[in-house]
Amino acid sequence: MEEKVLVGKIIKPFGIKGEVKVDAMTDFPDERFKVGAIVYLREKRGDQSLVIASHRVHKGYDLISFEGMQDINLIEAFRMHELYALKDDSLLDEGEVWVSDLMGCEVYNHGTLFGVVKDMYDNTYQDLLVVEHNGKRVLIPYVDAFVKNKDIAHKRIDVALIKGFVDDED
Repeated sequence: MEEKVLVGKIIKPFGIKGEVKVDAMTDFPDERFKVGAIVYLREKRGDQSLVIASHRVHKGYDLISFEGMQDINLIEAFRMHELYALKDDSLLDEGEVWVSDLMGCEVYNHGTLFGVVKDMYDNTYQDLLVVEHNGKRVLIPYVDAFVKNKDIAHKRIDVALIKGFVDDED
């Protein structure tokens, strides 16, 4: 079974002709939401495959419709559902990894276990790893100055944090 990655969340229907307003959670919206692309709507009973019929951007959100569903009554139930797509490594540049592959990686600071990656924030300036450390969430810039080695296959990330980065006396 091929692995799927989160590409967006349907916020609500947009208009009456079957478009939905999507909060894109992908660096590749033009590829993921292009006409003819297949996405998977995550439902309790399983994933439903849908074919993109149209895509446009409006006020910072992706507006998409699905083949055979150009009616608000057909897509109203999709509100707040997540959309997934098959993982496609050809979309990544050299040295890039999927955010989903970073989740659960153990983070070692100067060779000592520091914590586990729980999330990642896409910041305007750089991405930030959210690492669970001693019961707290610590943000580590995902840049070469701090991240020294990534061994995603073995779920390990080595970092070199500077003195004072984390106050462990709390």
